[in-house]
Amino acid sequence: MSGGGLVRLGGVCGLLFVLLMVPAYVVGTPDAATSVSGAREVLGYYGTSAGNFVFLNGTLPLLSTLFFLWFLGGLYGVLRHAEGVDGVLSTVVLIGGVLFITLSCVGYTVEIMHPATAQRFVNFVPDPQLAFSSLAVSAWLYHYCQVGDAVMISAASLVILGSGILPRWLALVGFLAAILALLHFLFPLVGAVSGLVWVTLVSALMVAGISQGTRAPRRRARR
Repeated sequence: MSGGGLVRLGGVCGLLFVLLMVPAYVVGTPDAATSVSGAREVLGYYGTSAGNFVFLNGTLPLLSTLFFLWFLGGLYGVLRHAEGVDGVLSTVVLIGGVLFITLSCVGYTVEIMHPATAQRFVNFVPDPQLAFSSLAVSAWLYHYCQVGDAVMISAASLVILGSGILPRWLALVGFLAAILALLHFLFPLVGAVSGLVWVTLVSALMVAGISQGTRAPRRRARR
C-alpha cells in the first residue's frame, strides 16, 4: 500500500474510533454517578442489564482501541515525514497517544469490573462498595489519560503550525482542545469530547487527502 493509502487508512480508523466511542458517552461516565445518594442508585448507574453496559462501555471501546492505534500510527507517519528524521515532536505525539490509550483501556476495565463480574458469575452478590470504588478509580484514570491526550494534541499542533503539513487553523483548534483535555478533572465531558472532535477533524483531513504526508518535506539547500 502506498504512503497516501496508509494515511487515508489512518484517517478512516480515526473516524471509526470516534464513532465507536460515542455510545460510551451516551451511556455515561463515572462522574455521572457522583450525585447518587445510596447503594440502589449507584447500582442503577449500570442500567437494567449488565450485559448492555459491558458491551457499550467495554466491548466497543476495546474495538475502538484497535482503530485508534492505526490512526495514531498514520498520524505519526505524517508528522514524522513533515519534521524529518531529526524531528522530536512527532515522537512526543506518539508517546502522548500511547499514554492516552493505555490509561483509557485501564479505565474501561475498572469501570466495567462490577457489571462484568455480575454478568459472568451467577452467584455474584452485588456490592455497592465495590461499585463506588471502581467508579472512583476509573474516573481518575480517565483524568490521567487526558494528560496523554493533551500532549499528543499539543505536540501535533506545533508540528502542523511549523510545517503546514495540515491546515494551520487545525493547530489553533488543537491548542484549545489540548487545554480542555487537560481540564478534564474539572469538566469531564467537555474535556473528553474536545479530544474526539480533534481526532475527527484530523481524520477527515487525512481521508480527504489534504494531508501532505506522502510528499517529501522541504529542505534547506546546502551550499
